[in-house]
Amino acid sequence: MTPTGAGRAFLAVLTPIGGEFLFRGVVTNALLRYGPVVGVLSSSMVFALFHGINIAMSTALVVGVIAAETMRRSGSIWPAVAVHVVNNTGLPLFVLITGNTGPG
Repeated sequence: MTPTGAGRAFLAVLTPIGGEFLFRGVVTNALLRYGPVVGVLSSSMVFALFHGINIAMSTALVVGVIAAETMRRSGSIWPAVAVHVVNNTGLPLFVLITGNTGPG
């Protein structure tokens, strides 16, 4: 069963909250004891791998680096949640606004 528009919007917000608490709140914070480069890059690689080895992996790596560094610099997980939410809603909003679902 595919979620409706409201269900998709709910998931676009709820999923990043859970993901950021796990990846930034737990993984990044645990790895930051080895330094900012190791903490940010390693946790971002784990985040990308959890998204699967597919077309989304490279985007997940970039979003992971931005979210981890945002969390590290701000000292709060909420800016990282915002980064994740913006990423998750960007493509659906583009499709909704333009009606363009891709090549073909």
